[in-house]
Amino acid sequence: METASFSEKPLPNNNMTLAIIAAVLGLCSPCCIGLILGIIAIVLSNQVKTKFERGNIAEAISSAKNSKILSFIAIGLLVLNLIFLLSFGGVAAYQEILENYNFTQ
Repeated sequence: METASFSEKPLPNNNMTLAIIAAVLGLCSPCCIGLILGIIAIVLSNQVKTKFERGNIAEAISSAKNSKILSFIAIGLLVLNLIFLLSFGGVAAYQEILENYNFTQ
C-alpha cells in the first residue's frame, strides 16, 4: 500500500521590497496617494507569512498579489506625475502654477 505524500506549497513571495520601494517613491506622487498605497502594500506583505503559517494558503496568495498590485499602482502614479511635470515644462512651471493659485494673499 502506497502512502500519498502531499507536497507542501512554498511560501508565496510577499513582495515586501517592492512595497517599501513603492512607499518611498510614493512621497513624490500627487497628494502622497502613492505613499498611502505603499503603506497598505507593506501591511498586506506583512500578513502573507502569518496567513500561510495558519494554513490559509489562498488568503496568503491573495495578500501577496494585492500587495504587488498596490505597489505597482503607487509606482505608476509617480511615473504619471513625472510625465505630467515634464510635459508642462518641469518643476519651474509647476511651481509657477502653484504660485498663481496661492490662496493665502
